[in-house]
Order: sequence, then structure tokens, then C-alpha cells
Amino acid sequence: MLIWKGNFTGQSDSKWNGIPDSFAECIGVDGHSTPGLLKVHQKLTKNSGSTVDEFCKVSVSASTGYHFWFSADSGKIYARASNGTWTLAYTTVAGAGEHKCLGAMEFDGYIYWATQSRLHRVTIAGADDSWAAGAVTLNFATFGVTDASFHPMALQDIQLFIGDGNQVASVDEAGVFLANALDLNTPFRIKSMAAYDIDLLIGTYVADSVNKTQIVRWDTVSPTWNTSDPIEENGINCFIRDDNYLYVNAGKAGNLYVYDGQYLLPYKRIPGSYTSSAYGEIYPNAVGNFNGVPVFGFSNGSGNPAKQGVYSFGSYSRDYPKVLDLSWVISQNIVASVEIGAILVSGLDLYVSWKDGSNYGVDKIDYTAKYASAYLETRMLGQDVRNLEKVFARIAAYYNSLPASTGITFSYSINGAAYVAMTSVTNTELNEIFSDLSIGKIGSLQIKVAFTVSANDAPTVEVISIDFQSIEDA
Repeated sequence: MLIWKGNFTGQSDSKWNGIPDSFAECIGVDGHSTPGLLKVHQKLTKNSGSTVDEFCKVSVSASTGYHFWFSADSGKIYARASNGTWTLAYTTVAGAGEHKCLGAMEFDGYIYWATQSRLHRVTIAGADDSWAAGAVTLNFATFGVTDASFHPMALQDIQLFIGDGNQVASVDEAGVFLANALDLNTPFRIKSMAAYDIDLLIGTYVADSVNKTQIVRWDTVSPTWNTSDPIEENGINCFIRDDNYLYVNAGKAGNLYVYDGQYLLPYKRIPGSYTSSAYGEIYPNAVGNFNGVPVFGFSNGSGNPAKQGVYSFGSYSRDYPKVLDLSWVISQNIVASVEIGAILVSGLDLYVSWKDGSNYGVDKIDYTAKYASAYLETRMLGQDVRNLEKVFARIAAYYNSLPASTGITFSYSINGAAYVAMTSVTNTELNEIFSDLSIGKIGSLQIKVAFTVSANDAPTVEVISIDFQSIEDA
């Protein structure tokens, strides 16, 4: 039987159920770039060296070619020049409140960034490896609410809008700051924001213990918002843009919604085991669109409910379904106890900031090397004949290309037990890699297919098949 025949549908909802051709796990495997082939993604390599020594949850890709990464722990601002050089460009010392950055964006010749109580700015011309005092206007404006956790920013209608507690602040094209352009009802706090058509979308939050939030749509000129949709979640964490579609991650249990212009509609869930002690979320700036595909970083809150890293949620074109899979693992090569702070896309380069305990960094996609630990794990096989004794006989992958020093390995798991490695054999006449092993008395079976890479080379797979016989249990 064929367990994969060219239609990539990514990660299944669980190892027991999912749409056809989906996998219980799909890590580092590229099914988007060439329809009909399974390939291996390029790896993420640490790009920031030892310069970035704190967790960055905000980034800006400036029009000058510089990238700026803002610390969520202190006032540090790191610069990456177009030649790849990293420096500590500036350290914010706010006039009041905490110094850590809670939001940043380029607007009308300046880069604005927000700390708890103050808004600051630097001229684009002066934003380089080392921000000169004359280019920086520290404490440019004072917020009215001074939210200590969130100051999301969005551009709309030739204005910069900034969330501040239950208020929306703004800066217009003349540089005039308004602390209260819009009021929301308390106790709602603004956690995320995004432009939508000619309007502004506002995602709110109350507390982790309060499962009540709402999305607000505002035309940016009326004295109150236009529409709102309450949902039973503890916060709208981020907006994920896919051309004319907009998705939302809400709460701590991996729930994804699609916004239809008025309402949030349940759409997808990041598979995992979520409880009050095992949860996670997507941070407001850990989103992007890479090569036409929406990407986001899932972060552990506690208990590692799902694997963490950079997920893709898109398709090759409108002719294919939207697919969820864990495409990129951070350079630490771990998928647990990780936080993804921000994602920055610059042309065909992908940058990812991360935190692993007391380790920090910014990774960049590495076009000279494939990810070395890519694998697929099938859903439970043979569930339709559980009352029969099955004899597992053969697993095979048919490749399109098999560069030197690369390969494919197989492992099997019977009835949920630990995986057992199998010996692979290559048949070059059929472009086949297979393993033969006769095992009987199988209630359920899973197969793990792992890719062996060599530097920037990896196999490409067209078909995966499995053979087993079912014999009536006497």
C-alpha cells in the first residue's frame, strides 16, 4: 500500500487521524517547493555570533538594508549591516518605566521603538552600526497607560498606531504624537495589531486566567471601533498574514482562527497535548511570509505541549491545500524548551531569534547546508484491520535523486512501543531504498522515515510504500 504518493498535506491532527497523505510528525521536510517531491529544508545557522546576548522579541528590517533586533530583557538594540556584521548599536535608557523594547517599526524617515512608558525614535540616516546621540530622540513621547508587557505597532492611513493598555496611541506624518486615539473597554489590553484593508485590527488580552478576549476592527478615524468579535480564549497573540487571508493565534493551546472581515472562525490547531501546565503560543512578532508561504514560530510556555520551531502554514499555489508542518528547527537542533521571539524576512533570507534557557541568538537560513535531522513519522497504519494478525513485510521509498553520501533510513514502532531501526538496501535499478523485515502479531504500526544528508545534498522522494499481510486470527 502507498503511504505517501506525491500529495503533501503536512502534519496530521494526531498520530491516529488526519487527512490523506499527512504525517504524525513532519520535521524539516520540504513538500512545498516542488509539488510531488519530498525534499529536505535548508538548515538554520546561528548568524549573530556572540553579539546578541539577550532574547529579542522585536525586529525591524530598515529601508537602508540594516536589520535591528531589540532586546526583551533590557534596552539593548543590535544592528546587522547588509554585509553581515553585527554590533550593539544602542542601549535604551528610558526616562521612566522599564527599558526593554515592547514594539518597534519604521515610519516616515524614523525607526520608532517603545518601552513601558516612553516612545523613542532614531532617524533612518542615523540608524547604523552605532547610533549617534544626535540621531536619537530618546523619550520622544510619553504613553498614557504605560503597559508593561505590550506595545504592538502597525501602519495604516499614513499613521503609526501603537497599542498601550486599553488605548491606541498614534504618530502622524508630521510627527505629532497622540496618546489616546482610541479607547477600548477595560480590562482589555492591546496585545497585537495589524493593518486590514483600510482598517486596523486590534487583538486584545486580559490575563492568562481569563478566557475572554476580542478582536476589534477600527477605521482609524471614527471615535469608536466599527466591529468586534469576542471569543473564549485568553488573548489574541498574533496575526499571520497570507496575502488576502489573515489568521490569528489565540490562547495557549495552539488554536488558529481565520478572520473573515467580521468574525474569527476556528480553522486549525497546532497538534499537541495541552493542559494547565503544558501550553505555548506564537509571539506577536514571530510571524512572517517566506517565499509566499506564511511562517510562524511556536514558543514553549510550560511543559512542552508541542514541538517548537518555525512552522509553515501555506501551499505552493491556490490549487493545493493549506499545509501545516514544522519546517525549520533552530540552530541548537532542539524542539523543546525553546522560545521564538521574532521572525524577519529579507528577500529570500529568513532570520529567526530564539531563546534556549540562558542561550540566545539570531539564526539565518543557510543555503550551503541541508538540515541534518529531517524525518517523517507516519500515522498509525493498519487501524482498519485491528482484529487481524498482520505480518509487516517491507517498507520502501522511491527516490528521484540520491546524491553521493546521502540516504534514507527506516524505523518501526509496534503498538506504540519505542522505534526499532531497520537495515536499508538501495536498488539503483528501480531508484528504490527498502527494508525487508518479517514481523507478525501487529496491532498497530508506525514507520519513521529519516533523511541522511551530506552538506548541501539530500535525497528527494517521490513515493513511500509499505507491504504487510493480514491473516485472520484463529
